[in-house]
Amino acid sequence: MSGSAEIIQAEVAWQQLQNDSHLGPVVLKWGKCPLLPSGNYFRELCESILAQQISGKVALVFSKRLNDVLDGKVDPLTLSSLSVEELRGLGISVRKAESLLDLAKYCLNGRILLEKLMEMSEIDIRERLIEVKGIGPWTVTMFLIFALNRSRVVPSHDFGIRKAIQKLYGLTEIPKIAEVAEYYLAYAPHESVASWYLWRSLENDGKV
Repeated sequence: MSGSAEIIQAEVAWQQLQNDSHLGPVVLKWGKCPLLPSGNYFRELCESILAQQISGKVALVFSKRLNDVLDGKVDPLTLSSLSVEELRGLGISVRKAESLLDLAKYCLNGRILLEKLMEMSEIDIRERLIEVKGIGPWTVTMFLIFALNRSRVVPSHDFGIRKAIQKLYGLTEIPKIAEVAEYYLAYAPHESVASWYLWRSLENDGKV
């Protein structure tokens, strides 16, 4: 995968995926995928860290608290002025607080060049971001889909995706992580948009 990676094409994806025998009804119900590239990569990465292993509703609460304490300036320099203890005061766990501050440090010292991420390959992005304490495959995958809008990302590690596949295909058990890619063969080359529809198909409207 090169730096000229394809970005989500909602119209083309909508036309193709509505014909899928399993996903089609969900596509027709929810309409075209509204995802657009983000203008604030640092904020998106922070929100992805905050969303790890919690519900979307709780993650939004933490994101709002962080935004409020920083007066809307969610950037590396402003965030780095906070301590782990101050972040803990917002209800954020020690591990996530340390991850946020480590991310800010990497951005400030040039280890992560936010303005270059759009041009980088998925492999390079993953290698660079997982150097940050607390950032793993799931967090990078969410960033690739929601911030960079890469079109061919398969979130195999996401529990919601696996649960949605189980529900959509009438499986007796939730598919294993290694099995997810097999289901995504039918969605190529619009895997990221398919993920958006899979999340939407869940009872909680698929919020990550």
